[in-house]
Amino acid sequence: MLILFAAAICVSAFLLFLVQPMIAKMVLPQLGGTPSVWNTCMVFFQAMLLAGYSYAHVLTGRFQIRRQVVVHLLVLPLPLAVLPVALAFEWTPSQSRSPIAWLLWLLTLSIGLPFFVLSTTAPLLQKWFSHIPHALAKDPYVLYAASNFGSMVALLGYPAIIEPNLSLHTGGGLSQSRLWSMGYGVLIVLIGAAGWGAWRAGNHTHEPDAHHATTTSAVSSLPELRTLARWVLWAFVPSSLMLGATSYVTLNIAAIPLLWIIPLVLYLLSFILVFAKWKSQFHGAMSQAMPVLLILLVFTMVAEGFSIPFGGRILLHLSTLFVVAMVCHGSLARQRPSTGHLTAFYLAMSVGGVLGGIFNALIAPVVFVSTAEYAIVLVVAGLLLPKGIRQPTQAATVESAAADGTGAAGFVRDAALILVIAAWTGGLIWLTQGTERAAEGQTAQHGFWATHAPMTGLSPTDWLNLLIYGGPLVLCYLLRLRPLVFGLGLGVLLVIADMPDASSHTVLLHQERTFFGVLKVKFDRDLDTHRLIHGNTDHGAQWWNPDKRDEPMTYYHRKGPIGDLFNALQGPNSRSHIAVTGLGAGALASYAQPGQSLTFYEIDPAVVMIALDPSYFTYCEDAKRRGVDLQMVVGDGRLNMARTVDGLYDLVILDAFSSDSLPVHLITREAFELYLRKMTRNGVIAVNISNRYLHIAPVLGNLAEELHLVGLHRHDHEDEDIVPGKYASHWVVVAKQREALGTLLEDKRWEPIPKNPALGVWTDNFSNVLSVFDWRS
Repeated sequence: MLILFAAAICVSAFLLFLVQPMIAKMVLPQLGGTPSVWNTCMVFFQAMLLAGYSYAHVLTGRFQIRRQVVVHLLVLPLPLAVLPVALAFEWTPSQSRSPIAWLLWLLTLSIGLPFFVLSTTAPLLQKWFSHIPHALAKDPYVLYAASNFGSMVALLGYPAIIEPNLSLHTGGGLSQSRLWSMGYGVLIVLIGAAGWGAWRAGNHTHEPDAHHATTTSAVSSLPELRTLARWVLWAFVPSSLMLGATSYVTLNIAAIPLLWIIPLVLYLLSFILVFAKWKSQFHGAMSQAMPVLLILLVFTMVAEGFSIPFGGRILLHLSTLFVVAMVCHGSLARQRPSTGHLTAFYLAMSVGGVLGGIFNALIAPVVFVSTAEYAIVLVVAGLLLPKGIRQPTQAATVESAAADGTGAAGFVRDAALILVIAAWTGGLIWLTQGTERAAEGQTAQHGFWATHAPMTGLSPTDWLNLLIYGGPLVLCYLLRLRPLVFGLGLGVLLVIADMPDASSHTVLLHQERTFFGVLKVKFDRDLDTHRLIHGNTDHGAQWWNPDKRDEPMTYYHRKGPIGDLFNALQGPNSRSHIAVTGLGAGALASYAQPGQSLTFYEIDPAVVMIALDPSYFTYCEDAKRRGVDLQMVVGDGRLNMARTVDGLYDLVILDAFSSDSLPVHLITREAFELYLRKMTRNGVIAVNISNRYLHIAPVLGNLAEELHLVGLHRHDHEDEDIVPGKYASHWVVVAKQREALGTLLEDKRWEPIPKNPALGVWTDNFSNVLSVFDWRS
């Protein structure tokens, strides 16, 4: 019976976590590959989990065991009516409002019923197992390991085995959807057999064993509201941090299942470890590591420009997530109740999880204009730091005093310490205003910075960051024995560091947050330019001097690769119909000539509003004034381009990014086959593959070879240190006909696209992004 129940719970968890990346990948292209798709999906998953746990709680609380079995076996076959897993493809999101409601409704109709039924399995079968005459029935939480094992197998197996080898949708052979349906059929049989075992056991119950009774003696009656609140809060913090870490990683690399899964795997791994007889000394070790990681992570968030490799930043975010999850989930495991309150315990955990998802995916984008929710939850994590983490010796006077402060004297001391942190940080920021740029100038010439910065490997900016933030963070660490002061100290530091610097050479003109990310428009006083920033990446800039504002900047400079392309397509080679996916500031409009048709496909309505506002950028307005037929199509470029007539465009430019993240669905074989259908015989496709961490050129080289296209690429390394206003960029061009590339064929800076057969050809069903990750960066 133990094997049977464990198998049923394991298969259920496998299906539950297998369908998550499946359905998210199905919907991702309809929303432009933005990382917010996964966060919104996670809210749906957590809400369905809460609904399933509520069902199990009510069912086991209202009915005897045999009636529970009957009811659930009647519910179990209902999802068969909506299988195999698929989307309502005829639905498209509204372009006039946030797609969150649309996405949640689509997910509800597509997989709501199967996901709900699967969500009931773990708490319900553990409750049934407690009625089985078995030695382990006294503490059925051991079955939680089977649930987490199934979850891990699904999450790790999907990107490694299932995604590369099986298509998403039902076709002639085995697909991911069909595999999932077959697995659900197996689950029905397993739960039916487990239900039969529970039926035979009837109302047989067990008293908690001595060990479990001693750890849960206070929960013999209904858990107190305070206890339930702790359970909810301990579940809330890791859930919110998981989504924050996921957004950070996917915004900087790509929105793909593998990168969604890494934070989720760490989140689940913490559950596996803490519910597997986790020893108190291990919990203490994690509690010791937690303040250190929180301090390091906060430092990287406030010390803008500090020299930390990107890989190190990702590792720090993920390590912090894991340790905080271990501490919070470990606290849950240490206070888990007896079997009488098993379903209430799971229900409280589920409430905390769904509140974390709602906070990050639904509330934060409306309330905040930045990703402030990540910082807020880090502060809450600091407030939850366990108090019993004293070192064997307390040599530091500050530590001892912090640990013993109570009453009015303790409150005054706490307030004074927080004021010290605020005064130190704010005072040094004020005193060092303007010092950073002066120091940077000295580095290359003479003075202290020129002598000492190279010796330490730290830049002047690094030294200033250590001076400003190092002391307050060390003080926070010494105060870690008082979680209230520790957490508030981190919060004060984060707030002060986020305040605008009046002496800065940049002025924030506009900032807003949409489903697709955080947008900022900044005015650079030194260069007299306006810049559009999405996340942490420039998405275009414009000279604000009227005599220079027609000159494109950054990745679109006339001396860069895209300038070469437009020079090659002049005169007889001129293109009359141009399509661009990704608007940015609209810099590419500066290349359009009178009489030409230029269509921008942009998924974020806020970007369109910014690009068309002449107080921010005038590229589009100036193009219209020159007689360019400029059109804006709001929505995903690939989906909207599919609705146009075939053979329309002479030039297709792919320039869509989410922060520095690459929308993979725009460069798959199926996507290029679509572009080729929409192009004239002499058409050209140009792709901006500029990226700090991904080496995409060989992927497009393989694709060009597969589709029998002629292709070239140019990796231009000249940046604004050499040419003012110019960014280094990397572009690829492909065409059906060799002559369509014009003078680029004779330009020695343009070379054949490299190929790498080991990478294969990316498709809608397979794209191994980590294989092109530049780990040296």
